[in-house]
Amino acid sequence: MKNRSVRIGLSIAISAALLAFVLRGMDWAMVAASLKSANYWWVAAMVPVTIWSLYIRAQRWRVFLHGVGIPPMRPLVSSTNIGFLGNMVLPLRVGEVIRPVLLARLATLPLSGVLASVLLERIFDMFTILLLFGMSAALVHVSDQVRHWGWLLSGLAVAVAAVIVLIRVQERFALRIARRLADLAPANIGTAAYGFAEGFVRALDMLDSPAAYLRAFGWSIYLWIVISLVYAFGFWAFHFDVPAIRGSLVLTTLVAIAVSVPSAPGFIGSFQLGCVLGLSIFGIDESPALAYSVAVHITQFIGCIAAGVYSLGREGISLREVEAIEQRDGAPV
Repeated sequence: MKNRSVRIGLSIAISAALLAFVLRGMDWAMVAASLKSANYWWVAAMVPVTIWSLYIRAQRWRVFLHGVGIPPMRPLVSSTNIGFLGNMVLPLRVGEVIRPVLLARLATLPLSGVLASVLLERIFDMFTILLLFGMSAALVHVSDQVRHWGWLLSGLAVAVAAVIVLIRVQERFALRIARRLADLAPANIGTAAYGFAEGFVRALDMLDSPAAYLRAFGWSIYLWIVISLVYAFGFWAFHFDVPAIRGSLVLTTLVAIAVSVPSAPGFIGSFQLGCVLGLSIFGIDESPALAYSVAVHITQFIGCIAAGVYSLGREGISLREVEAIEQRDGAPV
């Protein structure tokens, strides 16, 4: 409990530091003017797109669960919605643990395999984001150093994909290595770690063919393109002269990287930093960029909370009950 409190305090401190960095020297009159002149029809349109992206996440998750079991869409959608609600209102991204724990309970699936499928999701997310970042660096006018990093990260994405395929092809060898590493750890940690490794290998059953790999990659690209629509709508809402495709790719990748940093509930601070840094590439001043980030962030909150509350009601449970289930059955956070 003490360790959890320290981590919560640290995440809030990181958010506060990031927010202070973003807000330094801000022209609040310009922020207010940008918010006042925005086209809120485009802002409102971000909410259904956010909810749509959650449904796509649930559809994609079903692909990653192929080796564990294929649940109906209802528990997938409910677990996804409630998990992202948890990320918005609870510390330490606890929604990432709520999601698999709740699905394992609702769909009667082995928790180790479901947890492994979430790890596989994150690996594909990382692969897709790194690839998009490389594409963004090639498409926009940036320094040679940033472009160099873009190509390096694209290469890293390809390397990650190759390692996943190698583990799937050499499954027994990978498990032998996992067993030896687990034996070096204390018994309780080693047993849990090896069980997770087994679940991860089972989740990789979806990679039995190149077509399965491409299907997972296709769903990931589809998901992140839909997410990027939110940022494009924001350009139009705030009358920014930013290329819709290139700009939304840049914002999507930079915000995704920024919110991966431990932060307070809802990614406050890190989300603003990603938006301001991304828009600065296109010559947008910090003050209107902050106004943009606030509007987009609020739509994310509304979309995720609305979807989560809907699923809580549909499943007849409360967020407090979900958190209790996570603390009892899930991994420590």
